[in-house]
Amino acid sequence: MATNNNDEERIMARGLKPPGPLLLVRKRLRAIDAIRVRVIVSNREAADDLVNFFETRGAAVELDRAGEDYHVVADLRKFKDED
Repeated sequence: MATNNNDEERIMARGLKPPGPLLLVRKRLRAIDAIRVRVIVSNREAADDLVNFFETRGAAVELDRAGEDYHVVADLRKFKDED
């Protein structure tokens, strides 16, 4: 599930184990034009995978915890996907 407030795309990946969230994000990135993406996951391993994915492709990344969830927020202005 994804929602968009123009500048930030929100992708809900709760309950998915790696590599599920990463696969979902890669698919969604092809279809968005947002400046930032916020991915909400329910486990630290998935959050770490996403942080690594974005950082190795030039995006600035923040990792936040909200209750039981992890929020990975990436600034996509310098992001370069290396398919």
